[in-house]
Amino acid sequence: MNELRQVFTTADGKTFDTKAEAMDYLRRPKILEAMKKVTEGNSELASWLVEHQEQVEVAFETGTIRRVTKSEHNKLAKALEALAEIQNPKIGFLQENTAAILDSFRWASVKRMDDAEKALAAKNTLTAASEGNAELADWVIANKDAILEAFTAGKEKRQVNPKASEALALYRAKKAAEKAEAQKAAA
Repeated sequence: MNELRQVFTTADGKTFDTKAEAMDYLRRPKILEAMKKVTEGNSELASWLVEHQEQVEVAFETGTIRRVTKSEHNKLAKALEALAEIQNPKIGFLQENTAAILDSFRWASVKRMDDAEKALAAKNTLTAASEGNAELADWVIANKDAILEAFTAGKEKRQVNPKASEALALYRAKKAAEKAEAQKAAA
């Protein structure tokens, strides 16, 4: 039986199963270059940050409430559809209740944290990721914004349509005028 699958191949011959993986691989040199600017030329630190990008980003998301996005909802729907096609009596309950699972799916609840608690949690996560280097964790926290900006290097930023911006400004001005009139009438 022959199997046909789509792969993404970069100019240097590397193949990837998804376009996102291929794009991340192609962006890596730009991220590394941007990270070297943040670390003031320290290539060892820059490469460590790039290698541990996911851990660094997760450390900063600690204590942030996570909502289910439309794309995550759609991925779950596709996974449940694939599950429904499998002929196995052990997963019958899941197959019978796919609609309820899809409607009720939520990420685990997260305790709300203030900024100090978030910083402490991030420091603990980064210290563990750097094998006990608290000084590095403090530096990463102090340079959080620059590091997160460097991680987005190479991503194309969508340009806002000027006509849409103008229309939005007109709409906001109209709503502000209506609100002012309503306040005058109420007073």
